[in-house]
Amino acid sequence: MNDLCSPHRPDYIRVAEPPPVVLAYGIGVDSTALLIELAARGEAPDLVLSADTGSEKPETYEYQTMIAAWMRARGIRYEVVRYIPQRFKHWPPYYSLLSNILTNATLPSISLGRHSCSLGPASETVSFARDE
Repeated sequence: MNDLCSPHRPDYIRVAEPPPVVLAYGIGVDSTALLIELAARGEAPDLVLSADTGSEKPETYEYQTMIAAWMRARGIRYEVVRYIPQRFKHWPPYYSLLSNILTNATLPSISLGRHSCSLGPASETVSFARDE
């Protein structure tokens, strides 16, 4: 019997579908430029994801509304994740990065040359949203 025609032979020619492309969108100049460039090339991401710290300037939230409408008009899926405390040992619970800093009388780690805030509530929220 010819092995080439065997129905159980693996097909090494078949290529897996590419994984979804997710753009971590910080609502800043660089990530906005990347988003617009990808859309202009016809390579828009499958998902654009922003993490809301709860402490942005009002202008940032206004711009977020505008860019969300721009993405919606182009069929680009956009999600904003927010930290929602469910189990907390401190009072008051932290609903924003700013409330965490003020309650604990600390400085943002960026002021000390580190970026550890991305290891806390925002990453927990993103992990939670991923599992939904």
